[in-house]
Amino acid sequence: MDPPLIFLNYFVDPKRRSRHYQALLTDLGSTNYVVTDRLSPADAPRVRIIINKTRELSTKLLGEFPHLAGICLHTTDDWMATFDRDKSSIKIQAVDTDRGTNVAEVATLLMLIGLKRLTERSRWHALSSPKRFYRQLMAPLASETIGGHNWTGASTLTAYRKRVGIVGYGLIGHQIHRQLKALGSQVFYHHTRRFSHIIEERLGMQFLELPSMFRQCDIIFVQLPLTSTTQGLIGSQELTLAKSNLVLVNCGRAAVINKQALFRALKKKRVAFYGADVFWREPMPLWDRFRFMRNVYVTPHLSESEAGRVPHDRHVARALKTLVRAIDADL
Repeated sequence: MDPPLIFLNYFVDPKRRSRHYQALLTDLGSTNYVVTDRLSPADAPRVRIIINKTRELSTKLLGEFPHLAGICLHTTDDWMATFDRDKSSIKIQAVDTDRGTNVAEVATLLMLIGLKRLTERSRWHALSSPKRFYRQLMAPLASETIGGHNWTGASTLTAYRKRVGIVGYGLIGHQIHRQLKALGSQVFYHHTRRFSHIIEERLGMQFLELPSMFRQCDIIFVQLPLTSTTQGLIGSQELTLAKSNLVLVNCGRAAVINKQALFRALKKKRVAFYGADVFWREPMPLWDRFRFMRNVYVTPHLSESEAGRVPHDRHVARALKTLVRAIDADL
């Protein structure tokens, strides 16, 4: 008899496939389950558990697996589940993890640096503020009513009611969306698979093709993995369409954006600001010309650092163990 399957309903990098499979089964010990992210139609009846990230869990999809007993979610939020849970006996186990939160915080920070133009008005740039503040050798102490508010004279922007696009709406993109909602932004998304109108209405966002997104949005987050289809996805064509005040943030992979096209867009001020936690070469070369641009701010890929944290695969493995025990107890 063929062993039951645990189906990974998400993209798995072929280079780390076997290592990923092994990590998920770590806590199960001796088990007859087999992990796979590739299914043939004949395999569907063998699927007992689905591990899901952000792909929609609809009634139609679950109907393809007649013996499905459980779903393990990569997040604590079940926004992608559109089937009627009250009429289903399928067990759902969420992963108790902060997956995506750390990256989303760095991405939001980079956005705010761009909106507040901190790269232009911090450090030595503050010395170019109006001379009248430096003519006073004894300036009054700042208080609630007295003080040179915004004494550099810099104009700043806010995320409130801005049109914000997210390119690559996965776990991290969803966490960015949650933070943007708190800031009062209007959110659009672009993804390889468009979500159903149920999910779009549930999350309060709209789908846009890339050209339309660059034409309409004030802020764009890029959260795509680097694959053969995403490399150089954003180039001169998209950047030429961008608003002159565009704040572009990349915490996905640098090579998703064409480097030369981005440099030209920044130099000609077609893109107002570029903030990134990823770069084309890491560590970032000391001589790279992006270092010397005032409208660029790069952090050293610190958002995905797992120093002092439990790796995400370990969290998923523990949740999977809990789910398997619950399913086996019902047999």
